[in-house]
Order: sequence, then structure tokens, then C-alpha cells
Amino acid sequence: MKAEEKPKYVEQSRKLLESIDIDKFVENPNDLTLLSKINRLIAIFTNFSYNDGQELKRLLSVFQKWARASSHKGTTKNRAVDMVQFIGQKIEEMDIYVIDPPIKTTQDRIIKNLKNEKLWARSSLQGKDLHLLIGEREGGQGEHVHLISDSDTGEIRVDSDDKSPSSLLERVVVITTKSGATIGVSQQGIKTTMEFIENNNINADNEIPILYATGIRHSGGPAGHIEYITLKNIGKEIALDIHWGIRAFGYEWRPQEEPFELEPNNEKEVIFPVSEEVVFKEATSELNIIMEYKDGKGKGFFTRREIIQEKVPTGAFYILKASTFHPPSVLIDDGLRLVREPYHNGDRIEAVFQINTKTGIQKVTIGISRSLLAVLGFEKDNQIKQAILELAHRKIRKMVKENSLIDHLFTTYELPTNNPGGFEAYIQLRNSVT
Repeated sequence: MKAEEKPKYVEQSRKLLESIDIDKFVENPNDLTLLSKINRLIAIFTNFSYNDGQELKRLLSVFQKWARASSHKGTTKNRAVDMVQFIGQKIEEMDIYVIDPPIKTTQDRIIKNLKNEKLWARSSLQGKDLHLLIGEREGGQGEHVHLISDSDTGEIRVDSDDKSPSSLLERVVVITTKSGATIGVSQQGIKTTMEFIENNNINADNEIPILYATGIRHSGGPAGHIEYITLKNIGKEIALDIHWGIRAFGYEWRPQEEPFELEPNNEKEVIFPVSEEVVFKEATSELNIIMEYKDGKGKGFFTRREIIQEKVPTGAFYILKASTFHPPSVLIDDGLRLVREPYHNGDRIEAVFQINTKTGIQKVTIGISRSLLAVLGFEKDNQIKQAILELAHRKIRKMVKENSLIDHLFTTYELPTNNPGGFEAYIQLRNSVT
């Protein structure tokens, strides 16, 4: 979305929002006229910010799921209201957002480095996102890469329709990552939360190993179904002590093989026996390929690539497709540890943690009330443990920064008003603990 086009799209979005009849939509979630309006809004939001477009798409999916399967009109209407509120909020954000020159500074730096590597680059700012079409000046046979860089998060992702050769894509990812992408800095909690606690920039001149997951291919037979994944070091330094795995909310799988190393531009194909795992049959939230490794100086890094579960045509099971790539994060150990597993304590479930502070190692108890767990829909032990771990890691680090480390119980009072319940409400709660 260009700056001069924004007023037109804001006005169009407001008219679409005003014409959405919530009650009619609740009665008929398959209303093609209303769906076309929502789909148009998804397209506009995606043009402005990919993340906003995907979130509206998700909210529509949640609403339709409830509307088609549930007889509780009140709950279904709440989902519709959440979607409409999100639309209104994003329209106002789009209206006041200024597509300003500072973003262009990053754009110019990235393009300069691409051209120095004998690549051509065409760019455009579409709302908050920088779109780059990149190809080789000589011998490229017209092939190109379409990358999208989010100005807020620094995430680099490949356009879903892009079919460029992997070698060109890997080369471009290295250049753009070093040229201006945000390099997250995270602490030991990354092993349980996958959440980046702080964001700092690593000097672009630093040469670091960059592990990249690519080339996912599926194979199935009498012995079971397997996902083959290629892990490649697309950086310019050796990656040592490489550990990898598949992780989602409340789920983690690790191979039995020993850690390995990869020289620059070297790769290794690894195997995930998908048919032996829950992700083969069940939709799983926040699924990622994760990689933890060290450079030659012993500094720890973490990269991940999101995974999309895609059902085969028969609907019998899922296969995996690679999605958004997250650049390297530095692992810093602040001593935060789980020292007592979650246990029942009356109307709550609690766990004990310890962390290094200025005054030494301190212990703190973090809990979740049963009423909150009921709203979130967490009944399985692995879900409850994961929620406590993620919320505790964020809350404890926040309290340490504020010099106010005390026991804390998460309750329904901390949920946003008009929350949708279920996992969506949990995401809202988790994101509010900053």
C-alpha cells in the first residue's frame, strides 16, 4: 500500500465495516455477500500489514468454526463482535499510521547490499511492509525472489506464491538479515517459550552462522510417514553443537541423534517421523522447526521457521509446509529455571522458579487459577505446564527489571474484556505480560 493510496483504502474499509450486519452473519456464517466484504478487508489489511491480514483471516476462521458447529448464539456472536472490533481497531491504526522516511533508510541499506552482491532489486513500501523483488543480474534466467520484511518485527518471510530456486533464496536471506533485519536477543526461556524477550541489533558487520530450514518433503509407505527437512548453514561462520527439533504449544519432539556441526554453505537432511506424532492427525498451535547452536566463540544462537500443517486431499492426515523464517537470536542465560514441577494447591496450579538477581538467586511461585484454566480450555497436563512456563518466564523477567520480584497468581481478572476464550484468549493474555 502506497502512502497516496492509504486514504482510499481507509475510506473503503470504513464503508465495508459499516455494512456488516453481525446478527445476519451469526444466523448465516456462509452468507456470500458478507464473506466477500470480510475477504476484501483481509486483502486490504494484508496489503497494509501482512500480520494484520493474517490475524483477520484467523478471526474469521474461528467465527465460522463456532457458528457452524455450535448452537450457542451468544458465544458465536461474541466471536463475530471480536472480529468486527479488530477490524475497527485496525482501520483506525491504518488511518493514523504515517509511512515515513525512516523506513526508507532501512530499505536503501538493504538494496545497496543486494546490488553490491550483483543482484538486481525492485522494492516498494506497502503499508508497514517492505516488499523486495530480487534476482541475479547475469545468468538468472529470469528467476527472482519475492521477500517481505515487516517493519515492526523485522521478520523476513517469503511470499507464499514465490517459487524461486532455494540457492538464490538462501543467498538473499543472508544479505537481508545482515543488512537490517531485527536480530532478537533472548534468554534461556527460549527453550520453553519460543518468545523473544528483548530486541537488540547485532552489528551488521558481525559474521555469524545462520541456520535455515528448507526443502521439506514428504514420504509415506508401509513403514510410516516421514518428513525430510534440510538444515543449511547460510551464514559465513561454522555452526557448532547443533540441536534441532519440532516444537508447538504443549508439544516438543527431539531426535535421538547426537548434535552435529555445519560449515558455511553445508547442509544436512534430517528426518521427522511425523506419523508417530500427534501433529500427524491433530491441528497444533504455534508449530515450528527450531534450531539451537553455537559459533566458534561459544556464543549460543537460536533460529526457527514456522510450519503450516496442510491436510492431504483425502483429509486423513497432515503434511508439513515451511512458512515464516525468524532470523537468529542470541541465547543469554540469566539463570531462570523451573525448580518444582506444577502441582495442585487448592483452587490453583502452581510451580516454583528461580532466577539470578542483583542480590543473588531468588525463588518465586507462579500459579494459574482453575477458573482461568477453564476459560482458556486447558485441561491436559502438558497444556497447563506450557502455559505456566510461558507466563512465568515473561512475568518473572518483567518483575526483575522492575525490582519487584514476588509470587504471582494469574486469574481471570487479567484477561482482556470481551476475550474470545480458548487459545485466542491465552495469546492475548500472554502478549499482555510484557
